[in-house]
Amino acid sequence: MKILASLAAALIVAPVLAIAGSASAGEARIAWRDLDLSSAAGAAALDARIDAAARRMCRGGRIGDRAACHAAIRDEAVSLLPGAARVDYARGRVPLAA
Repeated sequence: MKILASLAAALIVAPVLAIAGSASAGEARIAWRDLDLSSAAGAAALDARIDAAARRMCRGGRIGDRAACHAAIRDEAVSLLPGAARVDYARGRVPLAA
């Protein structure tokens, strides 16, 4: 199964990540500017949006193929975040020690 036709998807509109998938899957747009990615809740919300997009784009095929597709979409989505947003997202995913 061809996981992604192109990993060269571009940030089409500032508040939305555009992820190109296989020809049958199309493209996913993931809004993120409304989230505080530096918070655990904001990072979790982005994770949920990415997971939802991956489920839509990775339908069919074998379970192993879907898992690889899901991982590729997650990696691409995070890589398309602008640098500062990516840093905030990483901070939001790291639990603070008490």
